[in-house]
Amino acid sequence: MNKILLLSLLACCAGCLAPKTAGVSVERGHLIVEDRAFSSRIELVEDKTKMVGFGNGFLKTQVTLRNRDRRDFTCQYRFTWKDADGMTLKSAETVWNPLPLHGREEAVLEAVCPVPGAADFRLVVRPE
Repeated sequence: MNKILLLSLLACCAGCLAPKTAGVSVERGHLIVEDRAFSSRIELVEDKTKMVGFGNGFLKTQVTLRNRDRRDFTCQYRFTWKDADGMTLKSAETVWNPLPLHGREEAVLEAVCPVPGAADFRLVVRPE
């Protein structure tokens, strides 16, 4: 009986220690909803990509998000970069950045992949 209680407690603690999950993701022009409550507060307006530089070039992206709510809130975002086969470029991972959004405000997030060879990106936005 004590083993069951201990396993239940450990499972509960592991859930509490798990990192925050993503709220929404932008991938190939689509908003992917992972947290319905959060996704009702933010929307994808547009996303654009282009190659910059010489040779293989560097992928540059620009994503416009809008706060649907009248209230201010802060979330976090980060870009991940993928090669032509859809594999994540680990050497190009970025850190989480704060994104304060005022009521009904639009924010333009822009990034350039720090290594050549990226063919696609994923923007992940999560509640703070």
